[in-house]
Amino acid sequence: MWRIVFYVNVWTVSLFLAAVAAVAVGLGAWRRTSQRRQRRGARVLWMVSLVAALAATVIPDRPIGSGVPYVAMIPGEGLWGSASDSMFADERHMILVLQVANAAMFVPLGLFACAAARRPSVLTIVVGCFALSVTIEAVQFVMNAGRVVDVDDVLFNTVGGLVGCVLARVAWAVTRRGVESDVRRHAGPGHPLRVWLLDQLKD
Repeated sequence: MWRIVFYVNVWTVSLFLAAVAAVAVGLGAWRRTSQRRQRRGARVLWMVSLVAALAATVIPDRPIGSGVPYVAMIPGEGLWGSASDSMFADERHMILVLQVANAAMFVPLGLFACAAARRPSVLTIVVGCFALSVTIEAVQFVMNAGRVVDVDDVLFNTVGGLVGCVLARVAWAVTRRGVESDVRRHAGPGHPLRVWLLDQLKD
C-alpha cells in the first residue's frame, strides 16, 4: 500500500475523482434505461474494487509474524497529534498522502455498492465500509506482517465510502433531471409517454 504514495498528487487525485464522477454519471444514465442490468454491472465492478482493495491492504509486506505489533488508536495522531511533532515535513506529507489514498480506495466501493442496491441506503453502505475497514485492520493485526493497524485508516476508508455514495446520488440526480427535461420538451402535459416515463423516474 505504501508504494501508492509515490503516485498520489493533486493531478492524480483530480484525475481519479473525474474518472469516478464520469463512471457515476454513466451508471446513472444506465440506471434510467435498465435498472436490472445496471445493478448487475455495478455488482461486478464492486467485486473488482473489493479484490483490489484487499490486495492493496491484506497482502503482507514481509513474512507473517515477523513484524512489530503496533496499533495507533488516537485519531489524527500521525497527522496533527503529538506524534507528528517529532516528524519531518516529508514524513507528515507521506502520512497525509497515504490517508488520501486510503479514502480514494473506498470511493469505488461506496459508489458501486450504492449502484448495485435496489433501494440504496447511504447509512447502511457507510456502515458496511466501516465494518470492512475494521475487518481489514483486524486481519493486518493478526497477520503481524509489517502493516501498522491505524484507526485513521478506518476513518479515511469510511469517508471514502461516503464520498462514493454522494457521487452516486449526485450523478443520479443530474441524469434524472436531464431525462425529465427531455420528456417534458418532447411530450405534452397529458401525453401517455410523458406520464409513463416520469413515473419510472420516481424510484
